[in-house]
Amino acid sequence: MNKRLYYSALAVLSALVLILMSLWLVRASGVRAAPETRYVASTGSDGGNLCTNPSSPCETIQHAIDVANAGDHIHVANGNYSRVGTLGTITKEVAIIGGFGPPPNFEGPDPDMYETVLDAQGSGSVISMTNAGDVVLQHLTLTHGDGTGSCGSDGCGGGIYARDTVLHVLDCVISDNVGTMAGPGRGGGIYAYNEFGHVDVVGSRVVSNTANADPASSSYAYGGGIYIQHGTASLVENEVLDNVGHVSYHGQGGGIHLSMVTQTELLANTIWGNKASIDSTYGADGGGIWLGYSSGVYLAGNRIENNWTNPYVAGYGGGVEVEDSEAHLNANMIISNSTGIGTGWLRPGGGVSIVSTEPVTLSNNLIAQNDAYYHGGGVFIARFSPPSSRAILVNNTIVDNGETGVKAWYYADVTMTNTLIANHDLGFEEGSPFSGTTSIDTNLFWNNYDFVTGTNAILEDPLLTVDYRLGAGSPAIDAGLTIPWLTVDLEGNSRPNGAGYDIGAFEYYSRIFLPLVLKKY
Repeated sequence: MNKRLYYSALAVLSALVLILMSLWLVRASGVRAAPETRYVASTGSDGGNLCTNPSSPCETIQHAIDVANAGDHIHVANGNYSRVGTLGTITKEVAIIGGFGPPPNFEGPDPDMYETVLDAQGSGSVISMTNAGDVVLQHLTLTHGDGTGSCGSDGCGGGIYARDTVLHVLDCVISDNVGTMAGPGRGGGIYAYNEFGHVDVVGSRVVSNTANADPASSSYAYGGGIYIQHGTASLVENEVLDNVGHVSYHGQGGGIHLSMVTQTELLANTIWGNKASIDSTYGADGGGIWLGYSSGVYLAGNRIENNWTNPYVAGYGGGVEVEDSEAHLNANMIISNSTGIGTGWLRPGGGVSIVSTEPVTLSNNLIAQNDAYYHGGGVFIARFSPPSSRAILVNNTIVDNGETGVKAWYYADVTMTNTLIANHDLGFEEGSPFSGTTSIDTNLFWNNYDFVTGTNAILEDPLLTVDYRLGAGSPAIDAGLTIPWLTVDLEGNSRPNGAGYDIGAFEYYSRIFLPLVLKKY
C-alpha cells in the first residue's frame, strides 16, 4: 500500500512520540535530582546493590525499581527473567528499557540482537503500576501473565496493569497473557484505566492474549489484546494479532476495547485474526475493535482484517463495533471480517457496525469481503429505539460483502456521498421496519438489486481492478461531488485528480500500482 503524504504524517507522529519520550525527564524537573541509570542482568546480584554500576548490575527488575529514584532509567540486559508472579510493581516514574547486551558493556539497545523477556509464569500481571506518574516500557517482551483478582473480583491486565498512570509502551511484545482465569476479565495483554491520563502504544506487537480464558465462566470479557478506559490514547503502528475476548461466553473487543476515551487516535495499526468470542451461545461484539461511549476518536490508515465476533449466535461488528461514540474512520482497509460462520438470528455489520446517537463518519475506507448474514455485510447502521443512529459515509468503496453492502434498520439517519457499492445481492437496504432518514446523493451502485439509490446515482459497472481500484474508463472517474475537507484518498493521493472528485476510496491515477495483497501472519 502506497504511504505517501498521509503515511508520511504518521511516521512523523511516531518520531515525535519517541522524541517526547526522550524529553520526558526534563519536564517539570527543576526540583528533581538528575536521573540515574540502573542496570539489571540475570547474572547480577541484588542485596544492598544500588544497581548504578554496569559492571555490577542487580539481578531483578523489582529491586532496580525499589532502589531507583523517580525519573530514573532502568536498563535491562538480554535474557529470560522468569519468576512466579509480577516481575515489576511500580509506584514511581521510571523508564524500563530492555534490549541491551550483557554486562559490563550493556551495548544497545538493540532488541533484535538482545531480546529481553519478562515471564510471570502464569501468576500475576507481568508489570503492574498504580499512581506512578509517567512510566515508559520499551524493547521488552512480556509474557505468561495472569491478571486474575487484580481488579477486585475482575481480572485485569495479564501483560500490563496500569491504573491512574501515564503509560508509554514502545517497541514491546505483549504475548500469551490472560486477563483472568475466573470471573470477568479486562485486557488480556494491556489494561489501562485513567480518569485523566494518557496511554501510548507505539510500534509494538500484541499477540495471542485472552481477556477471559476460563471455559466454564459465564462472566463477560473486554479487550483480548488491549483494554483502555477513560483518558486519551495514541495507538500507532502496532500489530494486534490473534487475541481473544472470551473463550466461551460474551466478549467485547477481541483485539482492542476502548471505553469512555476522548481525543484518541488509532493510526496505521494491523488488527488481524482477533475474536470477540471463540465458542459462545450468547453473543459477542467487535471482533477487531469495540468502541463505546467515547468522543473525538480517529481511526486512520489501519488494516483491520480477518477478525470475527462469534461463530454461532449474535454478534455486532466483525471488524469494528461503534456504540454511542463520536468517531471518524478514515482510509482504513476493512477486509474479510465476519460476525460468525453460523446462522445466528442477528449478526449485523461484518465490516463495521454503528449503533450510535453520536455521529460516526466513514471516509476513504475500503470495506471488502466481509460477511454478516443479510444484515449489512459491509456496514450496518441501526438503533432499536429512538434517537437514531447517525452515520456519514463519504468516498468509501464497499464491495464483495455477501448479501448486503450497507443496511440501515429501525432508527437510523444516514448521509452517503461519493460512495461505491458493488457486487452484492442488495446494495443499500432500508430494512423493515425503518423509521430513520437517508440523504443519498451521487453514489455508484452495481449490485443484483438496487432499490434505494437516492439522487444522481450511477448504475453502471465500476470497472474495478482486482484490488478494487478504479480501472481505466470507470464511470466513477470525475463523477463525484466536491468534498472540500477530503483532499486525499485512501493511499494519500491528492483529490481531485482531473476534472473532479472520483467516486470511491481511490482516486484514479493512470500508473502501475502494487496489488493490495492480503497479509498473512
